[in-house]
Amino acid sequence: MQIVGFLLVALLLPAPEASAAAAGSPSLAPRAPASWEAVGTHDGIAVFRREIPGSAIIAFRGECVIPAAIGKIVSVLTETSRQKEWLDRLVEARVVRAVSERERVEYNRTSAPWPLADRDFLFAWSAALDAANKRVVVLMHSVEDPAAPRRPGIIRGELLQSTWILSALGPKTTQVSVEIQADPRGMIPKWIVNLFQSSWPRRTLEGIRRQVQKPDVGEHPAFEAWLSRAF
Repeated sequence: MQIVGFLLVALLLPAPEASAAAAGSPSLAPRAPASWEAVGTHDGIAVFRREIPGSAIIAFRGECVIPAAIGKIVSVLTETSRQKEWLDRLVEARVVRAVSERERVEYNRTSAPWPLADRDFLFAWSAALDAANKRVVVLMHSVEDPAAPRRPGIIRGELLQSTWILSALGPKTTQVSVEIQADPRGMIPKWIVNLFQSSWPRRTLEGIRRQVQKPDVGEHPAFEAWLSRAF
C-alpha cells in the first residue's frame, strides 16, 4: 500500500525539472552523452546509471560474477516458460515467432500495483558469439508483430534497448552484465519510472543467481556444442 500511495501522490506532482522551470530557472542546454555513473554495490552486484541525450528515461546497468557455466546462464535467459521464476513482477512470457536458434520475437507482461494498468512488451531477441572475448551477447529492442497485437486494458511499453553480456571467466564462472532502457509509457512521470527502474538490474541479477542454483536447470542443449567449440 505504501508503494501505491507514493505513486498516486507522484502522479499529481510535477517532475523536479518541471518545478524548477515553473520557478523561473533557465532551461537546460543539450548535453553530450554521459558515461556510466556508479550507483552502488550490494551483495556483489554493481549498479550504474547513464543519461541518454534526448530521452528522459535513464539507462541502468548491473554486473556481477555468477558461479555457473556460461551455458547454464544462456539456458536461464532463453527458457521463456520459466522466466516467471526469476524475473520480478513477470506474469506472462512467450515466444511469438522463432526466426532461428538465436533469433526470435518475444512477448512478456508485467503486473502493476492498483490502480496502474499492467504493461506488456514485444521485442526482438538475438544472441551472438564473441569468440575472441569468450562471451555471448544478447540484444533486445521493441518491435511490432501482427502475431501479438495490443490488448485492451494493458499498456504497451517500449524496450528502447537492452543488452546482456555473458563473459566466460572459467568452466563454471561467468561475468554477467545487463543494460536496460525501457519506457513503460502511460501517465507515470518519467522521474518515477527512473526511480523504480534503478533497482531492476539488482533484482534481475539476484533472480538469475537463484535460478542457476536449481538442480533442474542445466546448460542449454542448443548452445552447448556451439559454446564448447569456441571455449
